[in-house]
Amino acid sequence: MARTRGLDLAEERRRTLDRRKAPTPMFSRYTIFGGRRWGGRRAEERYGNFVDQHGAALFLILLLVAFFNIVDAYFTLFFLGEGAREVNPVALFLLGLGPWVFVLAKSLGIGLCLGFLCLARNFRMAQAGLGLVFAMYFSLTLYHLFLMSTQLPGL
Repeated sequence: MARTRGLDLAEERRRTLDRRKAPTPMFSRYTIFGGRRWGGRRAEERYGNFVDQHGAALFLILLLVAFFNIVDAYFTLFFLGEGAREVNPVALFLLGLGPWVFVLAKSLGIGLCLGFLCLARNFRMAQAGLGLVFAMYFSLTLYHLFLMSTQLPGL
């Protein structure tokens, strides 16, 4: 069988366009299940592309941010029960609708943001954003623990 540039002639007669010519889209049928792309194919494609696979380290960071979000909601409700005031007007509005509405809206909001940051993980701004969100929630959790130990020493 004749060969052209290392490929069989049968391979050259594709029925569809070569999928490798277009970049991986943000949303595709492989976004949730079945993807195979971890990163760019070449060194210059390290940043600014979407991938199908994300890895355990990113999953751990996203899980920690979601956990810190729930801890923040718990401490917010706890301190409000102890007589503190909420200064965030959006949180105050949601708390007026009930504590479960507050927790659900807070969790849904951070979940959507984390989903976007996960999908855009190979973009520098998304990496910086995820690092900033992680640092802020980690610091906020430490602040809540500090308040708990100094303002409520009987606990």
